[in-house]
Amino acid sequence: MASRMIFDSPALLDETLLSLTAACKEFPGRCSRPSLERWARKGNRGATLETILLCGRRYTSREAIARFIRAQLQVEAERPSPTRGTMSKKDVEAAARRFGLPEPQGSRNQETKNNGSTSRKQ
Repeated sequence: MASRMIFDSPALLDETLLSLTAACKEFPGRCSRPSLERWARKGNRGATLETILLCGRRYTSREAIARFIRAQLQVEAERPSPTRGTMSKKDVEAAARRFGLPEPQGSRNQETKNNGSTSRKQ
């Protein structure tokens, strides 16, 4: 069954591996192991979470999570209107901050400094 096929990413062997259960804790908001399995199988907003199967257990890496979030941010920045997905726009932005990635352009949470004071973009 093609929809159940998950392609392994051997490049993960050179990265910090996390079990899918441990990887859930790396995501902001609500996240579950089945969500990660689905993101590896079907993707989310055009991005697929890289995983690898070792000794019967599926793993990902912190670096793969960062790439997954970065890809979602890129798609989010290109879309003019919010879309429904497994991760809300708010969760994607929080994940970007956590991994030190730039927030999507046009984000309502972006702040600018005006004469030493912080204000929200309108």
